[in-house]
Amino acid sequence: MVMINSNFWNNKKVLITGHTGFKGMWLSLILKSIDASIYGLSYGNHSDIYKRLGGEKYFDEEYFYDLSNYEESGLESVFSENKFDLIFHLAAQSLVPTAVKYPLETLNTNIFGTYQVLNFSNMFETTNSIVVSTTDKVYRDPSEYNNELSPLGGHEFYSTSKVAQEMVIEAFKNLTEKGDLNISTVRSGNVLGGGDGAKGRLLTDLVKALKNKEDIILRNPNSIRPWQDIMDSLYGYLLVAEENYSSKKGDIFNLNSEINNEITVKEIAQKMIDYWKSEIRIVESKGNDFYESSELRLDSSKAKNLLAWNDSVSIDQIIEKIVEWEKAEDEKSSELISFNQINNYFQE
Repeated sequence: MVMINSNFWNNKKVLITGHTGFKGMWLSLILKSIDASIYGLSYGNHSDIYKRLGGEKYFDEEYFYDLSNYEESGLESVFSENKFDLIFHLAAQSLVPTAVKYPLETLNTNIFGTYQVLNFSNMFETTNSIVVSTTDKVYRDPSEYNNELSPLGGHEFYSTSKVAQEMVIEAFKNLTEKGDLNISTVRSGNVLGGGDGAKGRLLTDLVKALKNKEDIILRNPNSIRPWQDIMDSLYGYLLVAEENYSSKKGDIFNLNSEINNEITVKEIAQKMIDYWKSEIRIVESKGNDFYESSELRLDSSKAKNLLAWNDSVSIDQIIEKIVEWEKAEDEKSSELISFNQINNYFQE
C-alpha cells in the first residue's frame, strides 16, 4: 500500500521551481490534493499538463523569472519576501539533445540557476529544507548499478552540467555562516507520465506520431533506461522532503524502478503503439550525432531501506495511464483523469 503523509503536508508552504514543467506540475497536483499551499517559480516553456489543465489556478502565487540571470529584476524578492517550509528545486534544462545544441544555456540554467536558489535561500533564511532534483546521468560509469557513493563524471554537456550542479550543492552544504540550510539531492531515472510534451523526449515524440498517424523514428532503439512512473518518482521526492524537514539533515538518494530497468526504447515504443491501438511503424535511425549512454542503471536500496520507498507501477501500467491521459478531450476530463491517477496511486 502506498500512503502519503497528508498530516505532514497539510498547510505546509511549499515553493516549487520549475512548477510549469512536467514533473513540477504533477508534484503540484499531488500537494494540492492534500491541502499544501503551493508557490511556483519558473521561466520559459510550459509542459503539456500545465497548459492542458490551466495550471495557474492551482497556485497561491506564481513567479516567472530566469533563475540563471543574476540581473533578473524581482527574482531576489521571491526569496527575501517569503518564508517557505520547503523548496523543491526542479527547474532545469533537462534534455541531452538541447544541451548539445545550446551548451552554454544548459550550463547556466543547471549550474548557476541552482546557485541562485541556494544562495538566496541561505542569504535570506527563506527555508531550512531544500530538495534538489539532479539525474541518474551524473555517474561516471552509467551502466553500473551505481549507489550514492559511486564516482561522478559527465560525458556530454547535460551530464556535465548536472555533475557541476551537485558540486555547487556540496559547496553550500559546507557553508558555516548560517549552518542550517539542509539540502537533499534526488537522482532519479527516466520518468514517464501523461502531459510531458518536452521536445525530443521519447514519449513526446511517440504521442505526436500517434496523434498524427505517422511512423515513429527512434534514434537509440536498443538503449536501456531506468524507466519510472511519475507517481513512483514523486512519492520518493515527498519522502526525501519529509526526512529532510524532520531530521534537519540533507542527504542523497537514488530512485530507480527495478521492475522496469531492463526495458529498451524500442519495447517502450511498441507497447505505446499497441495500447493506443495504432498501426504506425517503428523506424530505427541509422545513427546518432551526439553521445548518449546506451545503458543507465541505479541502486536505490538506500531509499528503500531508510525511507521505505518502493516502486510499484509496471511499464504496462505506466503506458496505459499515459494513453488514458493523452486521449482526454478537454480540460475538465484531463483534470479528472489526473486526480484519479493520483488518488488511485496513493490509495493502493
